[in-house]
Amino acid sequence: MARIAAITAVVVLHAVAVVVTRRYYSDIGTATWWTANVVDSLMRWCVPVFIMISGALLLAPRREGLRSFYQRRFNRIGIPLVVWSVVYLSIDLFVKQASDWSDALNRVLAGKPSVHLYFLFVLAGLYALTPFLRVLTAHAPRRMLWWAAVFLTAVGVADQAISDFAGIGEANAVTRFLPFLGYYLLGYLLRDCELGKRGMWVAGMVFVAAAAATTGIVGATAVAYGEWNTQAAYAYDYLSPTVLAMSVALFLLFKPLAGRWRRFTAPDRDTTAARRRLRTLADLSFGVFLIHLVLLRELRSLTGIPEHPVGMVATVLAQAAAVLVVSFVLTAVLRRIPGLRATV
Repeated sequence: MARIAAITAVVVLHAVAVVVTRRYYSDIGTATWWTANVVDSLMRWCVPVFIMISGALLLAPRREGLRSFYQRRFNRIGIPLVVWSVVYLSIDLFVKQASDWSDALNRVLAGKPSVHLYFLFVLAGLYALTPFLRVLTAHAPRRMLWWAAVFLTAVGVADQAISDFAGIGEANAVTRFLPFLGYYLLGYLLRDCELGKRGMWVAGMVFVAAAAATTGIVGATAVAYGEWNTQAAYAYDYLSPTVLAMSVALFLLFKPLAGRWRRFTAPDRDTTAARRRLRTLADLSFGVFLIHLVLLRELRSLTGIPEHPVGMVATVLAQAAAVLVVSFVLTAVLRRIPGLRATV
């Protein structure tokens, strides 16, 4: 359920973000811009939650040889990383003619061949360290693991702030994963946390407060500068304090909230049709992540985005829904074609 919610948030985020960042769609400070800012802020937990899901699933100690682990992970993300990097770079080089070969090479070395594919470089680095981190989770005291998670998260937050405000340091293909190690370890540590009713209310209030703070900080900074820049975007960054609080709160809420959908989550329903459909959608989410941006850009060029708050929200949500449906279908089709199955 968390995977499906996260991929939905990714698509909505990419659909609405252009309204916030590009004057072509709306001027900074207008009602349409502020509405888009609210929607964008509410979606910013998506990538941190994806990383915490990976940590929750992969960092539990288990017997698995290095060769077996790396082979499975390469098949899972290595092939898609190469294939979809080529696809998105080829579109920019040959279709849109928006870049040249030198720019394409620099984007690959920076670990960002497309606006969203940096995530694959993040996963690749985290997966490369996973067998060694499993030794830590197997033998280190729980207290030490928590201190490690807090320290790594603090380093990531500081790295993001220094990069945004001082312009010092820039992630590349090899180092892009490092600031996210804290999230990865937090996913493992929080996987078994059980929230009571009071804990759910606290987590819910933290989420709302963090989302409101993100909206306010982004809006106030952008209006003060009179333009969209790195400083205005800081609160949106996945390692900003407000997004960190929002992401951890929602990650903790998924378990008790999803537990109420017993048709899908009850242990005795693991083989039911509803559970199988849910698992199928979750398994397809990675392919949706890879494909959706091509479809979204084309759909946006056809429909545009009206400069009215209600019309903008309706259009963005309709675009996101259409792209999600088509992306799920395309991923399911590609999964059935032997030569293309590995690409999604």
